[in-house]
Amino acid sequence: MSVRRFTPEGMMQPTPYEHVAVGTGTRHVHVSGQVARSADGSPVARGDLAGQVAHALRNTGKGLTGAGASFDD
Repeated sequence: MSVRRFTPEGMMQPTPYEHVAVGTGTRHVHVSGQVARSADGSPVARGDLAGQVAHALRNTGKGLTGAGASFDD
């Protein structure tokens, strides 16, 4: 199985790893490293756990979209 690794636009860059990995053959999409940071690395929603979780989930959605997937998958 080959794996394509990438970081979609709008997610923090550069990182020492890629945020999304997509395996071909049987398709698996893995999204990692989602934290309360904007694309430029600055903190988001300091002191607001719900806001931080919401931002991490938005970033997860960006990762899925970049791989041609969604939360429905």
